[in-house]
Amino acid sequence: MTSEDFVIGYLRILDEKNHNADTVRLLGSIVDTSKDGLISYAEFQAFEGLLCFPDALYKTAFQLFDTNGNGMVSFQEFSEVIQKTELHKKIPFNLNSPFIQLYFGKDKSRLVSYSEFSQFLHDFHEEYAIEGFRRADKNGTGFISILDFQEIMSSIKSHLLTSQVQSHLIEAAQLSQGAGSRVSFPYFIAFNSLLNNMELVKRIYLNVTNGHRTQEVSKEEFMHSAQAMSQMTPLEVDILFHLCDILHQTGRIVYNDLYAIAPEQYFKQITNRLAEIHAVSGPEDRGVLIQILESTYRFSLGSIAGGECVY
Repeated sequence: MTSEDFVIGYLRILDEKNHNADTVRLLGSIVDTSKDGLISYAEFQAFEGLLCFPDALYKTAFQLFDTNGNGMVSFQEFSEVIQKTELHKKIPFNLNSPFIQLYFGKDKSRLVSYSEFSQFLHDFHEEYAIEGFRRADKNGTGFISILDFQEIMSSIKSHLLTSQVQSHLIEAAQLSQGAGSRVSFPYFIAFNSLLNNMELVKRIYLNVTNGHRTQEVSKEEFMHSAQAMSQMTPLEVDILFHLCDILHQTGRIVYNDLYAIAPEQYFKQITNRLAEIHAVSGPEDRGVLIQILESTYRFSLGSIAGGECVY
């Protein structure tokens, strides 16, 4: 079948009459590993098998950027895909930055393997967030507006945001930085670092409570354990407790608070579902394929321009 048959006819992700051709082609190319424009039954079966891997999101993201199917990603392939995203149109990334040169070489001729690309994609999220901060900080003050903070987090770091965190970004920043104030660069970095390390935060909590998940923990108790176990900073601890205060305003945290904040909830939900897949037999089972393709785009920095889903 063609990419259009797969994306529009089978998955019904995009509207038949109102869709972007690039979106269809790129979505289809994740499954079309031969990159000949057609999806064979063998390729479809291989895609089903790929979904069972624990690193399925990274693998599908790699296939999205490996547009010629040679098992490597070039700078040209990466830049062509990124420049088609809504995110790049909203917050352009400097494709001539030193960061890009470190991965693709000064002359951008270096090819990146899957394992290297998985690290690149992880680091790219962090670099893109800093790039977004720089662009919002037009006067170089080291501060951005709270609305800019919300925009950067929702656009670039959406894969780290649970619904609870996303709906309270402004409130959390105001609680930490003061109502009507601006967000400092240290706060911005600490906020992202906290969300990136929520599994460590859970271990610190369980260390304080000796494994009990309903015991309330004060900031002082948590800080003491954090300093003994890790390099978690006082600012990160402040942000953690501000986020938890928004949820229940007790000044203490319990394990459920961490579960509500942790991006692991998002990744684990997908991973658990994928682990149960054996075969997708018909259109009634297309939901799981939609989920992984959607997740790939969310994980790979937003959607392709004109790629609004219709379900």
